[in-house]
Parts: sequence; C-alpha cells; structure tokens
Amino acid sequence: MITLDSREGSGELLAFFPPGIAAIGHLEFADFAFLGKGPDGVPVTIGIERKAFLDLISSMTTGRFSGHQLPGLLTHYQVVYLLIEGLWRFNPKNGILERRRGKGWAAMELGSRRFMAREIWGFLNTLAVKSGVHLIQTSTRRETAQVIAALHHWWTDKSWDEHRSHLQRQQISSSVGAPLVKAGLLRRIASELPGIGWNKSLHVSKHFKSVLEMVMADEKEWMKVEGVGKKIAHEAVDVLGRSNK
Repeated sequence: MITLDSREGSGELLAFFPPGIAAIGHLEFADFAFLGKGPDGVPVTIGIERKAFLDLISSMTTGRFSGHQLPGLLTHYQVVYLLIEGLWRFNPKNGILERRRGKGWAAMELGSRRFMAREIWGFLNTLAVKSGVHLIQTSTRRETAQVIAALHHWWTDKSWDEHRSHLQRQQISSSVGAPLVKAGLLRRIASELPGIGWNKSLHVSKHFKSVLEMVMADEKEWMKVEGVGKKIAHEAVDVLGRSNK
C-alpha cells in the first residue's frame, strides 16, 4: 500500500492511482511512502518527495530542501526518490533555464533572478552522486501517479533477487571484473569506519536497518555484528559519535 501524505501537494493525487493501491496518511517526511522487498527478504523503506518545478527552484535557492527535507528523507528512508513535476530545458541560444508555459517556453524567474540551466542540473547531480537520491521527471499529476504506481509494483511484485535486467550483459561485463550492483548508502558509510572495511561492511548493512540506527547504536549492539569485536565496536561508536555532534 502506498501512503500519500495528507498535506497539500500529495493527497490530491489519490484520484489518479488505481483503486486499492494507495491511501491517505501522515508522513513526517516525503510525499509518498511504501515498503518494498529488499535483499534477503528484508523490507526496505521507500520515500518519494514530489516537487513541482517552481517549488524545486524555490527550495533550491532558499536551502529548504538541502537543509531540512533531504536530511529527514535520508534518515527516515533507505531509498529516496526526488520526483520533479514539470517541463524545463536549456535555452538553445544562451543556456538560460526555461520552463514550459502554454505552447511555448519562458525563462524561469524568481523575482528578478533568472537561472542558467546548468545550475539546476548541477544541483540535481550533486543530490544523485553525493546523497544517492534517485531522480525522476514527470510532466503532469497523472503521470506522477502512474510513475509512483510503477515504482511500487517494481518494489513489491518480485523478490530482490528476481530483478535481473542489469545482468543481461553479465557475460560481457564479467571480462573486466566490474561490479554491476552499487552498494547501499549504509554499507558505503560503514566501510569507511576503522576496522570495518569493505568485507565487514556487508555484515553491518545486514544487521542495521538504517543509517540512523547504525549511528545511534552503542558498543553492545555493534558487537552483535558478525566479525566485530570490542575494539572495533568502540572505535565505530567513537567515530560516529563525534561525526554526529
């Protein structure tokens, strides 16, 4: 079941979802949320933030998204999508950011300020590369609902191991030894901790359900992780405690 936040910007999309797939509720962060099937059958929390194009530009310039919403999303959900609703483009002559207006295009403006298209793409690329946020663009509310329903189907229709589209070129890719599955945010963070490394980070990612749970864990909890003794547990808690202050 997809939960649609009751606040403006989310709840009104309920009519566009197939019957029985979504319901109105309260979400502290994200506009839409549901549980998906993760590795080893462990449920994965999915959060989707919907931004109309103008709202995205506004939150980008004020810092509201990066300063408040993004940390909340990354804390509450293991997988985060940012869905941007609206059409925009580079002006082919000068690179100014333009949005669709009627049958034509008009420069994107906030007050007297105009934006270069590379500014928004730089902002979005930083979110994707540095924070692991998945980006989706839609043009209408109906399309937004259809995309979210499709994501829900992907996450719930099959088990994690049954998704194999990325392995279709395995025979070719295996010759260069390239991994075809990107590690999750929790594992990537854990691998940087002293004494953990890449191998033990797999056990860490299986033990803790979220980055927040890992950060808040005490030494006793860390010692429950396979391969983690008292010394490593102490160092992990020390590093995470200092980074959390």
